[in-house]
Amino acid sequence: MAHCPSHDILDTMTIERFDAIERLQTIRQQLDELSRRFSSQEVFGEWVPAVDVLDEGRQFRILVDVPGVNDEDLELHEEGQTITLAGVRHPLEGHYPRRERPTGQFRRTLTLPEAIVPNSAQASLKSGLLELVLQKARKTPRRGKK
Repeated sequence: MAHCPSHDILDTMTIERFDAIERLQTIRQQLDELSRRFSSQEVFGEWVPAVDVLDEGRQFRILVDVPGVNDEDLELHEEGQTITLAGVRHPLEGHYPRRERPTGQFRRTLTLPEAIVPNSAQASLKSGLLELVLQKARKTPRRGKK
């Protein structure tokens, strides 16, 4: 069978198109990370974990994506309606032909809609998901004038 140069050209074009799409996906991921960092007003740290806050009536449940972070590398500070979560994800030793997951320090500060009970946080870390449960502070009823 004779060699057809048009197949080589098509193969090269397919590879180049795939590389371009892969580069665009990487750029999109970086832009998404920058957007999340700026929208959360986080400027400290090398990466920003995604966070969900659920209002469950008497408590807040906060879910934080921190795959690869050990529980001993996490810190939580509470004050009034504000919590700050900080930590570090250490890189694994070895040679990386490709590396997309960020490592290093992070910091997230969240202002909750209501104050929380100081030191009420219960935390669990399972499969890269940090779950925090924070009890809401009781609202003191206002007494009207008689």
